[in-house]
Amino acid sequence: MGQCINHSLKKEELEEYQVLTFLTKEEIRRIHDTFCSSCPQGKDYKQEKLTIEQVCTWPQLKVNPFRDRICKVFSTDGYFTFEDVLGMASVFSDLACPDLKIEYVFRIYDFNEDGFIDEEDLQNVIRRLLNRNTLTEDEVVSLANHILEEADSDNDRLLSLTEFEYAMTKSPDFLHSFRIYF
Repeated sequence: MGQCINHSLKKEELEEYQVLTFLTKEEIRRIHDTFCSSCPQGKDYKQEKLTIEQVCTWPQLKVNPFRDRICKVFSTDGYFTFEDVLGMASVFSDLACPDLKIEYVFRIYDFNEDGFIDEEDLQNVIRRLLNRNTLTEDEVVSLANHILEEADSDNDRLLSLTEFEYAMTKSPDFLHSFRIYF
């Protein structure tokens, strides 16, 4: 990989990106440098698209157990433009509003992408968050059921975004764990 052409951001571009995101100018510059380092030599970063596989290997995502889901939610048709990467980093910024973070975490946890978090989605979340050797499969199922019992206010065995938001307001520390540092 190499350096893309049009490598430096213009002052006006940097200011516009800052207005449109929850990111500082320094964070935008670091994201730009990371993006450009993955672009083929001589390509214009404004025209370039990176694959999910390329972005998932970045140190900022590499160890995240949800990296594939994060990349799927924030990519456009399996590819990342520079603006897609800025959007992803912005949502996980400390300055992003909690409601925005919750909406995207909900989408990340909705593995089957049906607009709800069901028991199977919760089991997937638990398995990814905990070392597989920590809990037995029966314990994973039991924990998922317990979460549903606590958070499912209409007893349909599904968490809607509203129910998920309400559950997350009870766990303010939860959102602080969703941060991608660039």
